[in-house]
Amino acid sequence: MLEQINVVDVIRLFLRNWWKIAATAVLGAVLALVITVYGMTPIYTSRGSLYVNNNNTTISQNVNLNDLATAQQLAYTYVELLSSDTFMSQVLSYSQLPYTAAQLKGMISLAPLNETEIIEIKAISYYPEHSQAIVDSVLKNAQDEIMRVIQASSITIVDKATLPRNPSSPSRTKNTMLGFIIGAILSMLVLFVIEVFDTRIKTENDLMMVKGLPLLGVIPNIEVSNAEENKNGNSK
Repeated sequence: MLEQINVVDVIRLFLRNWWKIAATAVLGAVLALVITVYGMTPIYTSRGSLYVNNNNTTISQNVNLNDLATAQQLAYTYVELLSSDTFMSQVLSYSQLPYTAAQLKGMISLAPLNETEIIEIKAISYYPEHSQAIVDSVLKNAQDEIMRVIQASSITIVDKATLPRNPSSPSRTKNTMLGFIIGAILSMLVLFVIEVFDTRIKTENDLMMVKGLPLLGVIPNIEVSNAEENKNGNSK
């Protein structure tokens, strides 16, 4: 019963059945790896970045602190501008990829990098070439779009679109470790539940707790090997 089980009993339960816990954890890890490799489609992420300049000057020219602060604020405005449906349609037309504007918008992420005047562009897709083409299209069309709407300031490409070599998701290592942990936890949970609902009397303490009476004696369990039995039988 639950009230008869303490922390020490639970620890002893897990130690007695450590091999079951380990086997279930390994099984969970293998299952998670198989699902990751054969059941999940890999996703590739391409990255690029833009520098926001408030003076219509190039990045190599001197700027003061007020210009930098203004550029940081403009970065958030540019993020909203470059996330518009109109700009997404331009990116789609330039890239010539088989997506809709709504799909493309969900694949692109734009944000100021570490609260600076640099805007980081990320694109995810099932194909590394598509991710790179999307970021490249954003980088090459951003300047014209900003000049068309705001007619001031300028941006400069800092990092060109990268071609992802490895998938960014799913992570085989992360999922395998997660499967191992989940397998171990489920195994311990099952062992605990079985122990809680196991009402069999297995020890002298169980008998005393059920009957509420002192134990006067125990009949020993004497196991005699087959060889000794045969020997005793022959001697008779």
